[in-house]
Amino acid sequence: MLPMSFPFFSKLRHHKEHLRLIKNEMQRVRAKIASQATDFQPHVREYMTHLCMGRGKMIRPGLVLLTAAATGGIKEEHISFAALLEMLHMASLVHDDVLDKADTRRDRPTPNALWGNELAVLLGDTLLAQAMVLGTRIGDLRFNQRMALATRDLCEGEVEQSTRLWDVAMTRAEYYEIIRKKTATLFAMAMSGAAMLQGMQEEMVEHLNRMGTLLGISYQIYDDCLDLLGVDAQAGKTLGTDAQKGKLTLPIFFLMESDNEDIAAEVHDAVKNRSGFNLQRLRQTESFHTALRLSANEALELNEEAREVLWRLPESPAREALAETTYRLDEMLQECCNGIFIHS
Repeated sequence: MLPMSFPFFSKLRHHKEHLRLIKNEMQRVRAKIASQATDFQPHVREYMTHLCMGRGKMIRPGLVLLTAAATGGIKEEHISFAALLEMLHMASLVHDDVLDKADTRRDRPTPNALWGNELAVLLGDTLLAQAMVLGTRIGDLRFNQRMALATRDLCEGEVEQSTRLWDVAMTRAEYYEIIRKKTATLFAMAMSGAAMLQGMQEEMVEHLNRMGTLLGISYQIYDDCLDLLGVDAQAGKTLGTDAQKGKLTLPIFFLMESDNEDIAAEVHDAVKNRSGFNLQRLRQTESFHTALRLSANEALELNEEAREVLWRLPESPAREALAETTYRLDEMLQECCNGIFIHS
């Protein structure tokens, strides 16, 4: 099959028009997540109710539902699976916020800001465990093995990132592998898992797994750019923590490779000496904006590659919506580099 693109698709990124197909099902996913708190004893239920009422972007559930709709239709198992993935993601965010000492997430105080680090870590663990309980109620052994491996990859990626802070010897390939695990794993599982629950052939499952991986890596690159560029109030969460903690991201790599030798040396030395970055000053330089642009270009290429997978699916509104999801990410990357903040 020759590579093709979707230039003829309507541009429906604004106002989440491409998600109208699954609006009702997304509400069912939110209700499924909220209902999980009832499984706990009263002294735990209050905390879990707070966590399970969070209003996130629901990107991973959206991918589950659109993939299901594009491959035969949304089943009850897909609703539970979408809830499971969002809960895993939520649990990882609880832990991230503890590590990053973040005070806000989705315009709300983080669990660690409300209840302290120790309880926040325990609640994140509890939420992850409940997601696993939900997973036992859907799919077969093969599906559950794949889900367990994805969860392990997610945790392993977080550990690897935390142990490679300020590591000037880290390569770009290692950076890509870390974000594949910590972010792209759940994107890939969303699409491949939806296909598995649909009974699709293994070849199609792997194609969709690859598409999800590409989109997940691209989204993390966007998030890495936003962390360097963003303003907390506009993004709805605490920003700038990744750079100041010493996480090496793609724009940091480009800054260390800048044609401006002074900027390259400054950033390299900041990593080597663990001294932190002067982001306010760096943001005023051409090198900074070049690094964002080069990072975005790599992510845009990944999105284009991801779109090619969609030609393997039958034409349908859901397939078009999946394509529009990738175009939406294109737009977010482009606008981020122009200093405009978009909420997906």
